[in-house]
Amino acid sequence: MPTPILYDCDPGHDDAIALVMAHRSPDIELIGVTTTCGNAELEKTTSNAIRVLDFIGASNVPVAAGCARPLARPLVLGTADGPSGLEGSPYLPQPQREAIAQHAVDFLAEKLTDAPEPLIVVATGPLSNLGLLVLKHPQVLQKIKELIWMGGVFYRKSEIITPTEFNAFCDPEAVKLVLDSGVPITMVGLDVTMQVLVEAPQYAELATIDTPLGRLVMDWLRFYEKLHRNSMGVGGAMHDPLALALAIDPTLVRTRSAHIGVDLSGTYAFGATVADFWKERGEPDNARIAYEVDADRFFKLMFDLLRDP
Repeated sequence: MPTPILYDCDPGHDDAIALVMAHRSPDIELIGVTTTCGNAELEKTTSNAIRVLDFIGASNVPVAAGCARPLARPLVLGTADGPSGLEGSPYLPQPQREAIAQHAVDFLAEKLTDAPEPLIVVATGPLSNLGLLVLKHPQVLQKIKELIWMGGVFYRKSEIITPTEFNAFCDPEAVKLVLDSGVPITMVGLDVTMQVLVEAPQYAELATIDTPLGRLVMDWLRFYEKLHRNSMGVGGAMHDPLALALAIDPTLVRTRSAHIGVDLSGTYAFGATVADFWKERGEPDNARIAYEVDADRFFKLMFDLLRDP
């Protein structure tokens, strides 16, 4: 039986690819998508989620819009995906439906409550919706089997200000709420996502997928890699697709448990995720941190899901 998941995201080119993978994987049942601000304003990320789902024949998947700003700070937008959040795909149709009327946080709570068994939640944007869920619906947290979050960084250079990562930087208060909630968390940060880079071999493989979807993903990646190439000299990193892939095959990464804190006040490390691997602070582990990835197996999985069945 496929694993039912809820997917919280802020599309975003790499979120869009993750959406495609979630819908196409026979191992996943995508039971709902919630959106938040981050890569673009909420109205745009919500529209992008609907556009992608409808394009791939997933118009039956409900989309619920959530937080339009971080919980306690002004919104700082990401820059990798352009003003719309999904530049580079002008022929992607405009949405033909609206998000459901229910707020994303209430939608998540309802789906978790109604599920016969605890669900996996994959989150690939700022944790604003999940942080608000902790505050508003704490009774449903026990129904989260695992939260797989793309966010944080511990050792590797980040795309914002070392040592921060955008999703954590955007809403660090929400990160703290979620880390302190007791929900089982797997953190998929830049330590592993910067090891799954789309370079010449990946572009060559993608070029063999000569379908409308394959060409669309190629256009996305060509636009998306500009920030990475200009700032770090590397191709686009598959941040969000890797996090989603762990709902399909958790053996793609190796993890290590630790207590993670988040810096809410630092002048130079604001939003940094700080891991205590050696129990120096005497606090219990609150997450598993991905630190190693089988990049070849990940890309095989991704490309297999992008090909027509």
